[in-house]
Amino acid sequence: MKILLTDASGLTSRQVSTILSRKHHEVHVLSPPGLISLTKITSHTFKSHLVPAFSSSPYAWLDATLSILRSEKFDILFCTQEQVSILSAEAKLIQETGVKFAVPDFESLKRVMDKVSACKALSDAGLPQPESVVLDSSLETLSQCEALLPGFVKTPIGTGSAGVRRAANSDDLASIVADFVAKGCFDDGGELLVQKEIQGDLLMVCGVFDHGRLRAWHACLRVREGTGGGASKKISLPLEIVGKHLQGFGWLLKWHGALSFDAILEGGRAWYIDINPRIVEPVNGLLAGVDLVEELLQVSLGNEIEQDTAPKHSIEGIETHQLILAMLKAADEGRIQLLGEVFKAVMGFHEYAGSREELTPLDGDVLWVSANLTVLFLGLLVLGPWLVRRLSGDTISNYSLSPKGWKAILAKAYAKES
Repeated sequence: MKILLTDASGLTSRQVSTILSRKHHEVHVLSPPGLISLTKITSHTFKSHLVPAFSSSPYAWLDATLSILRSEKFDILFCTQEQVSILSAEAKLIQETGVKFAVPDFESLKRVMDKVSACKALSDAGLPQPESVVLDSSLETLSQCEALLPGFVKTPIGTGSAGVRRAANSDDLASIVADFVAKGCFDDGGELLVQKEIQGDLLMVCGVFDHGRLRAWHACLRVREGTGGGASKKISLPLEIVGKHLQGFGWLLKWHGALSFDAILEGGRAWYIDINPRIVEPVNGLLAGVDLVEELLQVSLGNEIEQDTAPKHSIEGIETHQLILAMLKAADEGRIQLLGEVFKAVMGFHEYAGSREELTPLDGDVLWVSANLTVLFLGLLVLGPWLVRRLSGDTISNYSLSPKGWKAILAKAYAKES
């Protein structure tokens, strides 16, 4: 099939492109302007199509995407980033092009797209989450927020690196809130979410749903942190209770498409801290026996499964890594640590023993492409980690949904209803 990915920049898009290409699909990507794009620097991508950056103008991105879909025939539009927000809001326009895709109903999407709404949805589903307080411009609940410290202050819309700040004490909380006030976070009825910190390991969970029914799911632990809080190493851990949580949550929202969660695993219990309305980094699940990408393709095509079929899930103990994320983390400690990290990976020592590469696997790709991408990042890191961090920041700004963009989507949706 001929498949168009909504993003060319992120880790998930790179992994999805690799999986689809290995199945002999023709993979195209929508790519904003930029120097480095992970999904373009691989032989698994057939062609990239230039579109405006999504974050700055979702509707300019949509107009360009519709033009591409109308001028060139695609079988599947596969959402890998926060473009799901506008695809859901404007699903009718996408459907008119004839392409197949799987996104949730907009009413369902609104319940998880921002962190305050997601907190309420988790509560409605009865799923465990840290103690939380919503703070508005009146600051009336500030004393309740102080009782949750140490904790995290979260903007409703924003990536983890920009929209989540840790407050260790009352002074930190006051400073963070003042900073968010200065940035206009309380404008037009805006809110902040404050959550108590829970110590434990990060559990990354993803499910694929068909109108509320869970088809397949996967969970893995982040056993080693990479740059920006990402996972430079994972190990699959499909806890039975997590599968039950997914089934209940998906049915409550009648979710259609992919849905991902972050949770803190503490004392054998999962505390849910974030929701993403899309698929996230599917290679660990694939190697652990669950092909979430294939399941999402089948949902997009409208291929249903038997009513009594149990959701597919992965096996435990499969280890994977993303060397580029580990290199970025090591570079923050110095060039010696960076070179040591690369040496361990090449030799298969320590964290790399028995682990497989997710992001830039050499098998199946034209060898020099993936190898040169890793060497490129290594060279940039040796020259100066700030340069790669700048490029990473540009990547996030290309695909993330901004508060302004979300307000524009909501305003247009409300205008249609009135």
